[in-house]
Amino acid sequence: MVADRKHGVCGHPEVAALDFEAPKKPKRNKYAFGCAILASMTSILLGYDIGVMSGAAIYIKDDLKVSDVKIEILVGILNVYSLVGSAAAGRTSDWIGRRYTIIFAAAIFFVGALLMGFATNYAFLMVGRFVAGIGVGYALMIAPVYTAEVSAASSRGFLTSFPDLFINFGILLGYVSNYAFSKQPTHLGWRFMLGIGAIPSVFLALGVLAMPESPRWLVMQGRLADAKRVLDKTSDSLKESQLRLADIKEAAGIPEHCNEEVVQIPKRPRNEAVWRELLVHPTPSVRHILIAGIGIHFFQQASGIDAVVLYSPRIFEKAGITDETDKLLATIAVGATKTVVILVATFLLDKIGRRPLLLSSVAGMATSLMLLGVGLTVIDHSDHKLKWAVALSIAAVLAYVSFFSIGMGPITWVYSSEIFPLKLRAQGCSMGVAVNRVTSGVVSMTFISLYKAISIGGAFFLYTAVASVAWVFFYTLLPETQGQNLEEVELLFGTFFNWRSTLRKLKNKEGGEGKGQVHTNCTIKTKTMVADRKHGVSGHPEVAALDFEAPKKPKRNKYAFGCAILASMTSILLGYDIGVMSGAAIYIKDDLKVSDVKIEILVGILNVYSLIGSAAAGRTSDWIGRRYTIIFAAGIFFVGALLMGFATNYAFLMVGRFVAGIGVGYALMIAPVYTAEVSAASSRGFLTSFPEVFINAGILLGYVSNYAFSKLPTSLGWRFMLGIGAVPSVFLALGVLAMPESPRWLVMQGRLGDAKRVLDKTSDSAEESQLRLADIKEAAGIPESCNDDVVQLPKRSRGEAVWRELLVHPTPSVRHALLAACGIHFFQQATGIDAVVLYSPRIFEKAGITNDTHKLLATIAVGFTKTCFILVATFFLDKIGRRKLLLSSVAGMIMSLMLLGVGLTIIDHSKKKLIWAVALSLASVLSYVSFFSIGMGPITWVYSSEIFPLRLRAQGCSMGVAVNRVTSGVLSMTFISLYKAITIGGAFFLFTAIAAVGWVFFYTLYPETRGLNLEEVETVFGTFFNWRTTMRKLKNKKVGNGDGHVQLGSTGQS
Repeated sequence: MVADRKHGVCGHPEVAALDFEAPKKPKRNKYAFGCAILASMTSILLGYDIGVMSGAAIYIKDDLKVSDVKIEILVGILNVYSLVGSAAAGRTSDWIGRRYTIIFAAAIFFVGALLMGFATNYAFLMVGRFVAGIGVGYALMIAPVYTAEVSAASSRGFLTSFPDLFINFGILLGYVSNYAFSKQPTHLGWRFMLGIGAIPSVFLALGVLAMPESPRWLVMQGRLADAKRVLDKTSDSLKESQLRLADIKEAAGIPEHCNEEVVQIPKRPRNEAVWRELLVHPTPSVRHILIAGIGIHFFQQASGIDAVVLYSPRIFEKAGITDETDKLLATIAVGATKTVVILVATFLLDKIGRRPLLLSSVAGMATSLMLLGVGLTVIDHSDHKLKWAVALSIAAVLAYVSFFSIGMGPITWVYSSEIFPLKLRAQGCSMGVAVNRVTSGVVSMTFISLYKAISIGGAFFLYTAVASVAWVFFYTLLPETQGQNLEEVELLFGTFFNWRSTLRKLKNKEGGEGKGQVHTNCTIKTKTMVADRKHGVSGHPEVAALDFEAPKKPKRNKYAFGCAILASMTSILLGYDIGVMSGAAIYIKDDLKVSDVKIEILVGILNVYSLIGSAAAGRTSDWIGRRYTIIFAAGIFFVGALLMGFATNYAFLMVGRFVAGIGVGYALMIAPVYTAEVSAASSRGFLTSFPEVFINAGILLGYVSNYAFSKLPTSLGWRFMLGIGAVPSVFLALGVLAMPESPRWLVMQGRLGDAKRVLDKTSDSAEESQLRLADIKEAAGIPESCNDDVVQLPKRSRGEAVWRELLVHPTPSVRHALLAACGIHFFQQATGIDAVVLYSPRIFEKAGITNDTHKLLATIAVGFTKTCFILVATFFLDKIGRRKLLLSSVAGMIMSLMLLGVGLTIIDHSKKKLIWAVALSLASVLSYVSFFSIGMGPITWVYSSEIFPLRLRAQGCSMGVAVNRVTSGVLSMTFISLYKAITIGGAFFLFTAIAAVGWVFFYTLYPETRGLNLEEVETVFGTFFNWRTTMRKLKNKKVGNGDGHVQLGSTGQS
């Protein structure tokens, strides 16, 4: 069998994968099995707490006379406190070892359980929760890490699923404890329920003493002999033990030939270096792993599992079960179902694989949550008890926990513990656990408030939507890891959406050479794989690129990154104004007693005033430089914000809007131009999307400012909201002084020496710097042979000639670029984004949220969603490309706008409040801003800043910004009148139609510009609808010339 794995059946290597699937498998290692059982028992601590709190909360509320909000906090706060434990667990486990960290976790939980059991009041109880939470955080991080590190590849999925198995077992114990002590007097019952949790931690600490230390940790301490002894005991064969030791030594940087019992590992700044590699300078594979690890932990909790488990008595009460004892018995049924199904899942993980189980599990969860939402909504709206709806709800709860336990539950811990490289494993897992606990805390501390706000059925419809998004996330980004060595999993990560092609290449390469097979379901790696990684296939080092070449990209230039950040922060000015005006307008209307029409004008007029700034910005930036234009923009906005803050009446306020508008116009034009000119082609999409990131950050800041100052007297609140906007502009102006000038502007001034120095700092290599300088010199009309530090450029009529070439006598390529830039700016605003952002409080009011504070909180959710998705988009622009992201984004916007129109129309025509329609409207708003932020938002600025030739760039971009601001002004100054004329639902149907026209426009006229030099983009434009043919011809021409890559354009640079 071992021979077959290496050489294939009958000498055919490609058949080797089939052998592994045969029924004969090595017997499961009993020693590793026992170690995994003991380590995973730590997870009982969390499970018991979750289960017992679901019932204890009922009695605590009655005994201590606390509100629902305090109960929410009490239940969920343990997850927040656990962050302290999970954050410290990485360093602790690297310091004292995995085994003693488990004992430490058990001891902390023991103290916490006793404190809770003896609590005399709410505050004392919270102290106990704090201590227990730290113990839970330690336990959650360390159990899956230890189990993954002690397990052989053949049974790692089975063994690493044990932590989730024991979480479920703990939940069941908690439910049984609730029922057992429910007959006690109220003041004793909940104390017994909580205090008895100290007992498992004692047995756990004693049992762990029989465990060995993790072999990977021992190698990292230089204790090779000890590690070898543990591996011999926990591996399926002696050969596998040797292979595992070699892999771990390689990952730890120990030479393969080193076989001493104890070796000296060079000291290194442990935590700082690890966190830097994990967060500050991650490789593409580490970034992919981090997104996958954090994403799976987030979705595990965001899909509502803790809401179901912690609040199952309340859910059953809503479903019609009113007796306390019956409710607790029903929760035992939930716990028993979870435990039984998780036992089944442990045996399937290494047979079926992580990915098929995960996708099937999440699909079943989404279906169950939808049925639960339907059942509870029907019960809520029925005047008498409907038995079928009660039965549907109970069945849906049991189906949901079953589907969760068969896949999502255990796979989260299995997957996240095996994908991180050895040196990053402890810290990477602690980040995943932190996200898991924060999300769990948010869900458990808001569930009661959530279902009171949107009904309990609406809450589960929301979780259905989250589960659906999770399915898409897992399908696109998570590769199969079953059967691979922990040190080899990294091969599949780094190409994000293209991991399948990487897997196929690896499979074909390994199959062709007769080496270890790479198979989606069962990957067998041999020692030759390690050699291949170092030396290439068949002795050709260049073929080794297949292993890591796909993920590897040149490191992102830090200097260019810093410049782009500073320049793009200018966009905070517009974002803050948009966000803050959405809430300030409510209070301005009340304080100054102005009409809706005046509010429309006040909100939208800034976009009209910004035209003055954007029109002047082109000439200003060509005259004083890009850098000083940014400082000038910040100075103007500073004055405008102060004028608005100190306004005494409507007219004074309009003067402030006028000044601030000019500053915003300057900022909007110059930020993307500077960033595009300072960026290398390899990262231009990423860096040029930053202005949109900071617009969204500004919007979020504005929303938070609204909420923060909403409690002040009306006459002061809105003034603080507007005036505080002066603060960011001061820091911005100071920060920009550290930036260099744009290299393209320096060349246009004849300052070649200065331009070369900036390009050397902002390019990925010296060769790229030389090529970029040659391209810019050619575009500026400077001979290539001219290498003086300063050259004299002929004087030319700057503005008139440029505007003539842009508008009066444009070439076909300039006309195409101008149409594309103006079109994308028009459709960005005409599809209703400013209507949603500026008037979100009114939209939420129409959707049924009438309290001002709740409306402002809902706007913060909009701002937070926009900011999160724009951050995601920045990483995709240079990977996926502008065109694909743009078309996908607009398609999603169309669907969201249509659903929003449907929801608001139904609400408008209904005489009673329909919770499902309210939930649909809220979800559609969040979905719309998400789709906008993932594509249409950032790509508008990226695309329009890179398609114009150098000599026309400033003026061309200012035209695009002018169209953007005019459209935004018209929309924001007419939205209230529009929805009064054709209803608010009709207004969003109109935006749906405009977005559909925009999709067709983008599909037909917009070529892909990713990876092209700014001076080369011009070649693709000019043929309008036939741009695809032009790209094919250029590509064939380059391939025909034997060039290794497609370089569009005719700059003459090789």
